Amino acid sequence: MAQRRSVLSSRTSRAALPYSDAPEWEIINPGLRLGYRRGRGSYGRGGSWLAASRLPGGTRIQTKLGRADDATAADGNGVLSHEQAKDAARAWQKALKVGSDAPAALTVNDALDRYFEARAAEGMKSIDDAKTRAAFHIRPKLGSIKVADLTIEKVRTWRDGMVTAKKRLRTGKFAKKANIAQVDLSDPEVIRRRRDTANRTLTTLKAALNWAFNNRLVADDTAWRLVKPYRGTTSARVRFLSPAEQKALVAASNGAIRDLVSAALVTGARFGELARLRVSDYDAANKSVFVAESKSGKPRHIPLPAGGAELFERLAADRPTGEPLLRQESGAAWAPSTYNRSWKALLTQAKLSDVTLHEIRHTYASTMVRNGAPLIVVAEALGHSDTRMAEKHYAHLAPSYVADTIRRLAPDVA
Repeated sequence: MAQRRSVLSSRTSRAALPYSDAPEWEIINPGLRLGYRRGRGSYGRGGSWLAASRLPGGTRIQTKLGRADDATAADGNGVLSHEQAKDAARAWQKALKVGSDAPAALTVNDALDRYFEARAAEGMKSIDDAKTRAAFHIRPKLGSIKVADLTIEKVRTWRDGMVTAKKRLRTGKFAKKANIAQVDLSDPEVIRRRRDTANRTLTTLKAALNWAFNNRLVADDTAWRLVKPYRGTTSARVRFLSPAEQKALVAASNGAIRDLVSAALVTGARFGELARLRVSDYDAANKSVFVAESKSGKPRHIPLPAGGAELFERLAADRPTGEPLLRQESGAAWAPSTYNRSWKALLTQAKLSDVTLHEIRHTYASTMVRNGAPLIVVAEALGHSDTRMAEKHYAHLAPSYVADTIRRLAPDVA
């Protein structure tokens, strides 16, 4: 695959960048980045070249290399072309002796930090979840260990430890000690859930270490490559609300939480996607809503049924286009955890238990499958990149659709 041309490589592409004091960065060597700042005060004079790296202990360092040849011809001294700036950055790194020592000194914490930094720059959608998982499960046990010192046994022991560890409950911000609870490790379902968590966390660790390996910050990936995830951990039954439960849930709700629940039922969107919707995202002409930012990074239009269109018509009526489409009672936009109290009260009122808001998304998908929608359509509506997740969770709900299709299309002797 051809390597993408750097936005810093030509005067034309640099001129298209906005004036800003925040540099645009380009990785040019393991542990070394070239930066370009088109500062607000550089009108007519061109931008500046920067270099940034880290010392073996992890301290970030940065220096100014010179001016860019945006307005003046490069002279290889005070005014540098893109290639000259890269050479100057490498010379600076070599003079500091950062590059030769960095791979050996790289810790797991360093690898996580650099991985998250790179993924954030690329627009990774699930980075907050990955950071939380790393902070809770990876950094306390492995963070201070040098990546070069990792072994298969160390990684496997860490993975297995997540399965047998005591359960830590949430505590207040100023709690003096952790709140620990015992778990029943003889329960197969408990073990399955814990192994599933271990697999997800192992995936995060491997992603960070593989990024470091691919960027030549580490010389060997054997220690984590040969540690495999547990098998048979994803057999949990997905909860769907029956039509009667859906009606009970909506009937018991009112106000802002009713709008949120109803919007989830008619779109199948995740909570985060619903919370980010703006008035302008409702298309009255086509009776659809536009999800610009999803977990997969794939934007999508969600067509609405008649009742859903009426709901969004009311929510968007006579309101500025930039306002949140769904709001709390206070008028503020929904944010993570802000619905918890209202949701629990709603479940009590509707006489339902063990239901999460995310399971309304499963209900949306399962209802469509039961009504004969092809899995490719369901996957598209949910914003999945392919049909694998739809097949995993919903394929068993469509036996009649599969049977009817085979009867209609298969060869017949009659």
